Amino acid sequence: MHKSRQPLSDAETTRRAAVNPRCLQRHRDLKAEAESIRAHLAQDRPRAAAAAAARKEAALEVENRMLLEQVAALQRALNEVQSELRTLRAHELGARLRDGLTARSLRDTETEELREQRDAALAAGRQAEAAVQALRNVNQRLMVERSRLIAPDVAEPTRTTTVACKPPGP
Repeated sequence: MHKSRQPLSDAETTRRAAVNPRCLQRHRDLKAEAESIRAHLAQDRPRAAAAAAARKEAALEVENRMLLEQVAALQRALNEVQSELRTLRAHELGARLRDGLTARSLRDTETEELREQRDAALAAGRQAEAAVQALRNVNQRLMVERSRLIAPDVAEPTRTTTVACKPPGP
């Protein structure tokens, strides 16, 4: 239409473009552009203003469709990321739980080893205490025995004490 400077109908435009006749019905932006060119060629200001408004509306519809597609794509990506995040969190919680159980079992093992060492030390202490008690008993018996052995000698020193008072001599 720009080259020939003559307005063409929608049917003629689709025929020359070799597209489906319903193409302009589906692509309102292209139809609005064609109407805008027709109004410009006819120098019909009200028709040009209406065509410009239709063109603007059609452009906004196209932009809106594109934005809706982008929103849908972003929504799908967000859902995928959220799903991955849930999976990662589940794995992380599982790892923490495993680490916690491992650490707990290590602490339990260490505690058990310390208990065994304590029990062994207590047993050794009891044995040492029993040995000390046995030595005390032996010591007491020895002291009693010594006292018995010394008791007859205690009577003699009183006699020897008198004897000891004699001057030594030949």
